[in-house]
Formats: sequence, C-alpha cells, structure tokens
Amino acid sequence: MFWLALGLKASATALVVVIASVVAERAGPRWGGLVASIPVSAGPAYVLLALQHDAAFIAHSALTSLAGGMATWIYLSAFVILARRMSLVWSLAGALLVWLLAATVVSQTPWTLPLAIAANLAAFLVALRWATPPVPPVVNSRNSHRAWFELPVRAMLVAVFVVAVVTLSDAIGPAVTGIAAVFPIALSSLAILVNRRFGVVGAAAALGGAIKPLIGIACGFSVLSITPEEVGTWPALGLALVASLIWPMIIVARGKV
Repeated sequence: MFWLALGLKASATALVVVIASVVAERAGPRWGGLVASIPVSAGPAYVLLALQHDAAFIAHSALTSLAGGMATWIYLSAFVILARRMSLVWSLAGALLVWLLAATVVSQTPWTLPLAIAANLAAFLVALRWATPPVPPVVNSRNSHRAWFELPVRAMLVAVFVVAVVTLSDAIGPAVTGIAAVFPIALSSLAILVNRRFGVVGAAAALGGAIKPLIGIACGFSVLSITPEEVGTWPALGLALVASLIWPMIIVARGKV
C-alpha cells in the first residue's frame, strides 16, 4: 500500500507541476513566482513521510524545513542579484551553491521554533531589501514554441525528488529530511521555463516574485512543527496546508504580487 500511495502521490505532484508551469508562463513572470510559492514538492513529500514516520519525526522535520526556508530566501536573493550580470546557467549554479552552503549551516544548528522564525525573518528582510527592486520591463523575447517534452521532464524531476526524500528519510534522519524537502527544485524549474520565453530578466522577476508569497510556506511549517503531537499527524498536515495558503490568497486579493 505504501508503494502504491507513493506512486499515486508522485504522479499527482507531477501533474501539479505541469499545471503550475503553464499558469506561470501565461500569467507572467511575477505571477509565476506566486504560483511556485505553493508547496508543490514539500507538501506531497510530507504526506508520504506521514505514512512512514510518527508525529515526533514529522514535527522535527518540519522545524528543520522552517529553518531551511532561510536558505530558500538566500537562494532567491542570490539568483536575482546574479541574474543582473550573468546568464541563467551561471546565475542558477551560483544560487544553488549558496543554497547548499546555507543548508549545511542549517543542518548543523540545533533549532528551536523562535530561533527558526528569527532566522527566516532576517533572511526575508535581506531578500526584500536586495532582491526586489524595480526590474526593467519584461517582454516576451522568445517566440519559439515549447518542446513537447519540457514540462513532462520538469514534472518527472519533481516526482523523482519526492520519491527520493521519502525513501531516504530512514537513513538521513528527520533533520536532513526537513532540509531536503525544501530544496528549491520547483523554483529552479520555473526559472528555466521563464527564461525560455522572457530571458534571464524574466527569470529574475519570477523568482523575485516568490519572495513575499513564501511567507505562507513558513507559516505552514511553523504550524506543522508544533501540532502533530498535539492533534495528530493528519490533522496537523491539514492545518499546515491551510496556513500555507492563507498568505498567498491575501496577496492575490490585494493585488500585491
């Protein structure tokens, strides 16, 4: 039953990525960042982890995922700054290297909820200051049609990632599992997709557009880090999902993307 559920959840994740990528492409780069801020890969990964592990494991992993959000905001800042001067390949490589270094620090730190929230707040303010200035007008610079295999390949990468996190979780433990669950594969895929249509400026606009909406994911992980042992794993996952979606919905309602 576990492997059946794993296959179904990985397939569902792939479908969500395909839909999100199409919406991001058609709605524009900054709206694409909002779409990518929805917990596309981390959410299904935690559902699958809940089939394997107890409430304490989920809570511990969620606390580390919350701390790992600091690395994601640093990743976004690095990409936007590098994209002003470099190509997509070098910008993405540099941002992922910065994420890896930050994630290493996260994995070596004994986190508490207040400390994780403070680290996220600091990283968010840095990203808000350095990575969200007005960007040049973004125009569709690539009129070529998307190759038929591009979206399925990106969807497959996310699905494989979800499977890997779950199957390796017993070996790597809750702390590293929590960091792995927030690896920015959806954001990186979005940057590649948007670059094809709008160039590296558009990719920077898309990832810069994810900075504010990612507060929602931080709220979700905060809830999930304290509720599993109080209300049970599955109700906690539901509460975390609601918490992660409220903030993006407020941004959409206010038109502040």
